[in-house]
Amino acid sequence: MKNFLKIVNIDFLAGKDSLKNWRMLLYVSFLLMVTIYSSHSADQKIFLISKLNKEVNTLNSISVSTKLDLMNVKIESKVTSRLINNGLSVSKYPPVKVIIKD
Repeated sequence: MKNFLKIVNIDFLAGKDSLKNWRMLLYVSFLLMVTIYSSHSADQKIFLISKLNKEVNTLNSISVSTKLDLMNVKIESKVTSRLINNGLSVSKYPPVKVIIKD
């Protein structure tokens, strides 16, 4: 019971050997601050990783839709329909392969 009253009255910080106790208290406080800072730093990194993952998914979907649009633009029927609007038409004769022999 006497030890409990000494702790409640804070005799360990005001007594004769209080310098040792203050050092330990400051050391423990410093370790607690480092632990809290480390925890906050890890949380910030987790939030950043989540944000970057969302951005990667968005950019990936944009890339896929752009590839799909490019495939639709390259289809022969769509190219010929656009060329007909410009006054060009499909050739009646197939291309001829020219072979040169030495």
